[in-house]
Amino acid sequence: MATSFTMRRRTGMALLLAFSLLLAGCAGLTLQDQIAGLMKEGEQLYSEKKYDEALDKFGQVILKDPQYWQAYLWAARSFIAKGNWKDAIANSKKAFELSPKGQNVMPVFAEALFGGGSDALKNGRFAESISYFVELLKLEPGNARAWLNVGKAYLEQKQFREGLGALVQGLATGSSAERSDLIRELLQGGLQAFSNGKYRESIDLLEEFLKYDAKNLQAYISLAKAFWESGDRSDALNTFRKVLELDPRQEEALRYLFRR
Repeated sequence: MATSFTMRRRTGMALLLAFSLLLAGCAGLTLQDQIAGLMKEGEQLYSEKKYDEALDKFGQVILKDPQYWQAYLWAARSFIAKGNWKDAIANSKKAFELSPKGQNVMPVFAEALFGGGSDALKNGRFAESISYFVELLKLEPGNARAWLNVGKAYLEQKQFREGLGALVQGLATGSSAERSDLIRELLQGGLQAFSNGKYRESIDLLEEFLKYDAKNLQAYISLAKAFWESGDRSDALNTFRKVLELDPRQEEALRYLFRR
């Protein structure tokens, strides 16, 4: 009789365990169904440009499953559409951390970093701009526009050597679309460095510029003056002679040559 009771007890426990596992499985399916429904609603709201409502749906998904990278990705897209770059970067970075090879994860992360970097550059937050573009360039080292913008940010920060390095890297990508802008920024950086008393940095930037525009009178005059101010009178005078080859009546060059 005791053996019969024991067997019935074991059978009951087995049935209870099986029922518990069945409930757990159903609960798991229900959670996935909830997530799928919320994602579908959020994506639809996004397509209707109802970004705040969409973000509410994606936020609910993240609360239910903090590892669901697709929710972070779509949240990032919504923040990008709103121009909220910090939250766009935070969410796209989280999606990238969870699934670096997930569909569209890297392009969205790159878009958020570019947008955040460009916004910071435009509004004078140069150190912030640099940090975003540096992170972007780890993902897309051939992005000439990013090299251009980080170069601009470095120059605005008066980090002239870093700015020169970025512009040279941008030119090395071989992109024709940004080439003229990169070259122009070399000249502007050289003039900016000169005005800040950074004569050696000015010389480096202007010499790099002249590799691409060997007949630019303004660049030669500024380069000659940078040599002069740095104490390198021999190179200064030789550069002023080059100025006179391009324009024999250039008054500033003549004044410097007759000052000897």
